[in-house]
Amino acid sequence: MDFFISDIHFGHRNVIRFCNRPFSTVREMNEDIISRWNNIVTDKDRVFVLGDVFLCPIEEAKEYIGRLNGYKILIKGNHDLGKKIMLQSGFDEFYTSLDYEMPDGRKALLNHYPSPDCIIDDKYDLLIHGHIHVSERVRGKKINVSCDIWDYSPIPIETLQDLHTDNSCSNDSLTVTFDEDGMMRIEAYMDIEDFSGASAHIFNLMNSKNSNRRKK
Repeated sequence: MDFFISDIHFGHRNVIRFCNRPFSTVREMNEDIISRWNNIVTDKDRVFVLGDVFLCPIEEAKEYIGRLNGYKILIKGNHDLGKKIMLQSGFDEFYTSLDYEMPDGRKALLNHYPSPDCIIDDKYDLLIHGHIHVSERVRGKKINVSCDIWDYSPIPIETLQDLHTDNSCSNDSLTVTFDEDGMMRIEAYMDIEDFSGASAHIFNLMNSKNSNRRKK
């Protein structure tokens, strides 16, 4: 079976206060999350971790990740390190984003950041993400798997599949244009929670534009 989770933040004391987590100490938080994970995940299962695994020394992180059951696939978050280190820490696979086929045939994009529905490629039926610790589980075309809103446990794919996503009423927008002098105009209307994904989209457009200008 496949499971999903994000924003574990092993070893991060301040996340308890920032996100009002129900733990007295960082050790209690680490042990509770490991216990909840291993109570439902077996070594025959896959777990997709959508970013932000730990904020502690790498050797300490290896101990936590090594105790987690299952085949572990990381989608890189903003607090995660590079591929080599994350694989050394105990992950079996590493990606910046990943296509995933739901059991019912729908295609999902796995990414740490949420994005406005209007810039999610039409080939995807939904976006599964993390990054936002306190929010709705479903917003439009997006499903948030942050552990803070899922009782600090991995979520089985059947549960995610049963959630109703719908972008038919989405009214967000993002338009980015460039003039001949290299000036950029951005017109945007979106939920503030989607700004991180929108920023990454704009950055990619800027890189593409600059690359084309250098080739001329």
